[in-house]
Amino acid sequence: MANPARALPENLEGNFFVDSTCINCGVSRHYAPDIFGDTGSHAFVKNQPQDEQQELAAMQALLACPVGSIGMRERRDLTAARESFPIELAKHIYLNGFNHRNSYGAHSYFINSKTGNWLIDSPRFVSDLVRKFEIMGGIKYIFLTHQDDVADAHRYARHFNAVRIIHKFDSDAQKDAEMILEGKSVHHISEGEIHFTPGHTRGHMVLLWRSKFLFSGDHYAWISSSNRFGSFRDACWYSWERQIESVKKMQAFKDVEWVLPGHGKWKQVEKGQFPKIVEDSVQWMHKVR
Repeated sequence: MANPARALPENLEGNFFVDSTCINCGVSRHYAPDIFGDTGSHAFVKNQPQDEQQELAAMQALLACPVGSIGMRERRDLTAARESFPIELAKHIYLNGFNHRNSYGAHSYFINSKTGNWLIDSPRFVSDLVRKFEIMGGIKYIFLTHQDDVADAHRYARHFNAVRIIHKFDSDAQKDAEMILEGKSVHHISEGEIHFTPGHTRGHMVLLWRSKFLFSGDHYAWISSSNRFGSFRDACWYSWERQIESVKKMQAFKDVEWVLPGHGKWKQVEKGQFPKIVEDSVQWMHKVR
């Protein structure tokens, strides 16, 4: 629970505030970029909401914040914001919210599929989401892109009797996972392709769903501060050279129209442009070695 006594001095006066527990994970700015700003070390309220849409976005950011650093001086009903999760980004593709502190606030996603629903990485295990997932048909697979963002995956797996999928190299994070993949081959499950993309971690993987939706974990994202797609050089825990190689291989993903990362902003891509975007990213990544 955010504490008004610890509110940051940069906050614009008004109901919403950010306190000093902020870890600057970027979540607030992803949900409500018109409301929250970035000092470089933490988020702050740069504008107070001016209408119902902005207020809903600010409340969604409040609920998504992994460390509870966003607060309101005058309490208001959060029911509408709670009920808005998971948020449908595209048909059958959802953003879960309720980001987890153990994954440093990484985003997670939900795929509603006739062949069985997928959870991509894990949010907090909260009754709001559990109830919604139950209504939507439960969870068949939990795809874990890498070891950093497993969060409450074990709790969702137990509740829904779901199959957790993780690469062997990162499997220490979920030693009892039901499906531990090995090697570099592409794995096909339902309408998904799982590709091995080492770099950020040794066992990082991405999920390409129906050729159109790329669930990229911490491998690749829209980097708002650089106004471009790329990878995070200062958050590469295994090998930057391998990560560049892994990004380059994604030029084969010709039909991608959505990039849905763990860290960084989710973003649409103009149809047919993804190979060129990847090529540009690789050139840029070579420069920031």
